[in-house]
Amino acid sequence: MSLRVDVESEIEREFREKAMRVYGYSKGSIRKAASSALKQWNKSIEIMEPEKRVEDPVKLIEGMLYHLKGKKTSVELQHEAMKIWAEEVD
Repeated sequence: MSLRVDVESEIEREFREKAMRVYGYSKGSIRKAASSALKQWNKSIEIMEPEKRVEDPVKLIEGMLYHLKGKKTSVELQHEAMKIWAEEVD
């Protein structure tokens, strides 16, 4: 997989230098260093922000829309669900 990232030139230069010192001056050293950096970043974020899990999102949405049952069309209910879900996520 490929990931393209634009960073300041000074950060890129420093990253390349350190990657080559650690992983050698051969092909793949930048890739190895970037993979390592991304893994470390992912771990640090998981520690800071535990994931919120929902058992059954459909039942959750049905419960939020119960007061509108029979009052709105299916398309209107979809729009309401999107509004409610956006408010809950924020």
